[in-house]
Amino acid sequence: MNIRRYKEKDLPQIQSLFQKVFKHERSDQVWAWKFANTPEELNPWILVCEDEGKIIGHISLWVHEAYIDGKKNKIGLRVDTMVDPNARGKGVYQKLNSLLLQEAKKDGIVFLYGFPAPKAKELFIKYTDAAHLLNVPRYVRIQKPIALLASKVKPLKFAKPLDNLFAILRSKKFKFKLESREINNCDEAFDELAEICRSLSKALLVRNASYLNWRYLNHPEKEYKIQAIFEEGQIKGYVVTCQVWKNNILSGLIVDWLAESKDMYWEELLGLALLELKDADIVQTWVLPETISEKALQKGGLIHKDSPMPLVGKELNEQTHSLRKYENWYITPGDVDSF
Repeated sequence: MNIRRYKEKDLPQIQSLFQKVFKHERSDQVWAWKFANTPEELNPWILVCEDEGKIIGHISLWVHEAYIDGKKNKIGLRVDTMVDPNARGKGVYQKLNSLLLQEAKKDGIVFLYGFPAPKAKELFIKYTDAAHLLNVPRYVRIQKPIALLASKVKPLKFAKPLDNLFAILRSKKFKFKLESREINNCDEAFDELAEICRSLSKALLVRNASYLNWRYLNHPEKEYKIQAIFEEGQIKGYVVTCQVWKNNILSGLIVDWLAESKDMYWEELLGLALLELKDADIVQTWVLPETISEKALQKGGLIHKDSPMPLVGKELNEQTHSLRKYENWYITPGDVDSF
């Protein structure tokens, strides 16, 4: 059994293992977008466990720049950790994580984080001394309650027109004060916005033009919409939305947003997002507690539904030990590869 870095010839086996473990096929185009075409030169950052020429384990990082105390550092999001079901019980997961810590530190990555499933969270904490920061709160706005019920109780589908009346009664009228427009390509203005917002939290991803273009506008399968607000010709913030059909429910997602630290900017962005997602049955996002974005969501009528997403982190040097506390982070759904 040998654990080593990824080689190009590994891709077919990795794709087969992904389908075997996660029960769905992933195209080579999505893999290339996710690992090879990112703005960070360390990607694809992948370790594989090989046994007699067969890949039986895989662990990888989404490596990106983050502002930590206002300075750029590299952090890694743990993604696609998988072990062949036929190889479980051989210590593959533990060995992968052990080498992960060593190799990531060699590459100058200062912090690892992830949003693992319950069992994976338990093992990640056990084998790496990672910390469970919190379960991230999810906020929702129910826009079509009958449609939501009809997805489970079919006879109610005939009452869906009543949702239109509910929408009128429920609607919140936002008074837009700033110029806004849809963005089809992020330019240097977004680099400047990222720099201005670097002190929004102790730690947050560098959401500059190259990152946003890759993460949202160049995605090979998903369709995102980016809207930005401007004041006197200067960009002040942006919001990313998308809509997803699942189980006969149309979910509107606020995937990512960032703005200067002024309440009006965040409220304006939320208004744009809700206007874009007005036809969704439900609007969802998640947000860390006691942040300017949470305050905007509450003021905009979204409510805390539950906290389904565990955030786990592991520092790779003493200087980032404080990142084991969620209060020091700014994170959005877009920081996770599944959104």
